[in-house]
Amino acid sequence: MSNTNSQIISFLRFPLTFLVVAIHSRGEIGQVPDLMHLTARNLYDMVKVLGSDVIAQVAVPSFFFISGYLFFANVSKLDWATYKSKLGKRVHSLLIPFILWNLICIPLTLMVRYGESLSGTSAADAAQTYWDGIRWLHIFWNATSHDSMFANLFGMNFLMAHPILGSFWYVRDLIVVTLFTPAIFWFFKYTGKVGAVIVLLLLLLNIWPYMTPRISCLYYVLGAYWSMSGHNLYIEHALIRRCNYMLTLVLGIYLVCVFSYESYWGWQLIHLFTVSGMATTFCLAHQILQKRPSFRFPKLLGESSFFVYALHIEFSLPLGFFIVKALFLHTQQPLLLILQYLLTPVVIYAISLAVYVAAKRVAPRTLSLLTGNR
Repeated sequence: MSNTNSQIISFLRFPLTFLVVAIHSRGEIGQVPDLMHLTARNLYDMVKVLGSDVIAQVAVPSFFFISGYLFFANVSKLDWATYKSKLGKRVHSLLIPFILWNLICIPLTLMVRYGESLSGTSAADAAQTYWDGIRWLHIFWNATSHDSMFANLFGMNFLMAHPILGSFWYVRDLIVVTLFTPAIFWFFKYTGKVGAVIVLLLLLLNIWPYMTPRISCLYYVLGAYWSMSGHNLYIEHALIRRCNYMLTLVLGIYLVCVFSYESYWGWQLIHLFTVSGMATTFCLAHQILQKRPSFRFPKLLGESSFFVYALHIEFSLPLGFFIVKALFLHTQQPLLLILQYLLTPVVIYAISLAVYVAAKRVAPRTLSLLTGNR
């Protein structure tokens, strides 16, 4: 893998993690508005959709794509020794953190639910209700599950299943798809571009079996193909790059207008947007690094990204929402509500970062286990 691609991946680690936090910072939104009769409240909702349901949606697909890209970087043949070596590394970077965080999540959530009940933001028995509802035999696979909001164009629904730590469906699926890397390698070895087109069409048309691992695994598969083919992450041809920028912009505007995946056609088009948006993200990162080769985010923001991702959903997010809502108590002014929304992921990220810094000082070895030696 070239140094340029490595720099792009390192550069994007923090902003993509921030976007994941932003996805979960949206809060509730109203109904899809009548574009001819927009109200101030509609504009507030559209800002939230733009941030969390459009721009931020490129984050998880990008992480999947990068993971597939990295697994097959500099791999000319995937023999048993190579496969075993790469799996061994991912036991430490994926499997152990996956198990530990799903276990830690339980007492952490109980503590948060109890605190919420004391503050009056949740029912008095919130902690007990959570404890009683735990499906212990399913905590690492499908502790909770439901059908997708919409079926695809062919009437096929998806299963949306989560481990006990909901955001770790990504890590679960990453572990699963990594186990099938030999099949991915040989599939592209024999099918090449034709196989990549088939995978891309399956993704864009939302064709996927009704099972626990999600269709997002196909981003990993595409990343594997891109790496095996020796392509750079960014688009080198200027005209194609500009056309893709335009596609991202047009799709993004449309998705904001229909409230993204909250609507039927938004749901159908979300993967087209994320594929285009992912390419745009890589290209923008490349252009920034070309113009400012020495630019780097602070090292702390990059090295803490996995910890922030793991901690934010069950601990930092409820605490962050509580703090920000207290700052904007009872406000109904649209501009202040927009400011509240924009500030929320910053506060959530800051809380997670503060815990990371404290853990690094007090328990560095435990932190290393929790972050997979990152």
